[in-house]
Order: sequence, then C-alpha cells, then structure tokens
Amino acid sequence: MKTRSDGTTLIALYHFISGFLSLLGMCGLFSMPLIVGLAVGGSGEPDAGAVIAINVVIGLLVGGLFLLIALANLIVGWGLWRQRGWARTGALALAFLRLINIPLGTIIGGLIIWHLLRDEVKAEFSD
Repeated sequence: MKTRSDGTTLIALYHFISGFLSLLGMCGLFSMPLIVGLAVGGSGEPDAGAVIAINVVIGLLVGGLFLLIALANLIVGWGLWRQRGWARTGALALAFLRLINIPLGTIIGGLIIWHLLRDEVKAEFSD
C-alpha cells in the first residue's frame, strides 16, 4: 500500500468532520418544522397552518442540501483515506466551493487546493 502524506490524512479527516457537522445541521433543520409546529399550532392564529407549511418546505429543502453536502464530504473523505483518484478530484471541487466562505473557508479551501495540486501528492493518487 502506498504511503499517504500527513496533509492528505488531515484533509481526509477534515472531510469526515465536515460531513459529521453537516449531518448535525441537517438533523437540526429537519426538526425545526416540528418545533415551529408545536409553538404556533396551539396559538389559535388563523395563519398557523401556512406558517407551519412554509417552515416544513424550507426545512426540507435546506436540510436536504445539508444532507448532500454531508454525503459529499463523507464520500470524498473516505476516498482520500483510501487514496482514490476520483476523491482527489472531488476534494478539489469541494475546496473550490469552500472558497466563497470568507474568511475561514477561503483559507482552508486554498490550502486544500495548494496541497492536492502538488506533484508529489498527485503521485499518491496515481494507480
């Protein structure tokens, strides 16, 4: 088995942690309509049903987005850990998306891009 650089190991662990935190965010967003429903449902307001419906739709859409982000991070993290070529490409794509998260995401995304584009790291992923 090829040796994995420390930087690649850190990037894989970063993707695992990001995926786990996105799953936590997803759980929070999926439970928000329940909390709003309990708070608004018994208030007797005439528009309570509309408020609950809007919260359900928003919670499902944003929660679904968090689920996709979580799955992408977990799959790419696993692929980096196993030194798969497709995972390097996926990690670069996710790193470019992270660049818009100013300032921390820009720094992390830039470091990931810099590390994964180095020649010795490219050799780690060649079959």
